[in-house]
Amino acid sequence: MSDPIELLQRAEKTGVPSSGFAKLFGASNSSKYEEASDLCIQAANIYRLRKELKLGGDAFSKAATFQIKAGNEDDASNIFIDSYKCYRSSGNSSDAVNSLTMAIDLFTKKGQFRRAANFKFELGEILENDLNDYVKAIEAYETAGEWYSQDQSVALANKCYIKSADLKALNGQYIEASDLYSKLIKNSIGNRLSEWSLKEYYLKKGLCQLAATDNVAATRTLQEGQHDSPNFADSREATLLKSLIDCVTEGDAEKLSETVFEFDKFSKLDKWKTTILLKIKDTISQAEDDLL
Repeated sequence: MSDPIELLQRAEKTGVPSSGFAKLFGASNSSKYEEASDLCIQAANIYRLRKELKLGGDAFSKAATFQIKAGNEDDASNIFIDSYKCYRSSGNSSDAVNSLTMAIDLFTKKGQFRRAANFKFELGEILENDLNDYVKAIEAYETAGEWYSQDQSVALANKCYIKSADLKALNGQYIEASDLYSKLIKNSIGNRLSEWSLKEYYLKKGLCQLAATDNVAATRTLQEGQHDSPNFADSREATLLKSLIDCVTEGDAEKLSETVFEFDKFSKLDKWKTTILLKIKDTISQAEDDLL
């Protein structure tokens, strides 16, 4: 088996643009770059066999860069994906983000927005779960959602908007999050495949509005949901939202805790709802402290 270090050294020597006499009668720069890229790919695959994935990712990145110099952007984008996969598997999340971003930029440059959307969503997951960068993750999810919408893929667009809205709420952007839930509601009304999700969207929108201390908006959301969605109108989610609005209006934090406890006995609250409900309770407690 060849030595990957030697292959990479050969690639560096090969991938030098010609000058002078060599430029006139030697191989074209494009073919030299392509040869250098091939050498890097050979090295990368050896590293993969050895399970040295970080080094494999580095070698693939070099290969992609040579392909860009050669003018082969389609090949470069696919090689950057190989680089991304190596980095992701090795736990090098920042490098994975860089390679994936390069690939996505090349996909969009070629008008391959559907493929770009798939990887933009993956980018959001890395930013959210591995790097805890909510701001950039939100941007990635929303962009992916927009690209899916342009491709008439409503279900996939909704999947992105849900992620973005949830993160915005956890990041304290309650009004922006409620606006996204409005978009999700609009996309889902009359859609057989996603109509079942309306109960969740109306509840989350109302919770965000309560967390933003906008009881009037939350009440309007409740009324709109009861009018526009039969599934929501008679649901436990609607009953919960109405009770929470009453608790906030009355400034009764204890009653709110009891209401949430009763709901949780039959429908287990997830981490997101628990976090937002604690925020709502804190706003009541803060209001009580301000009166003292």
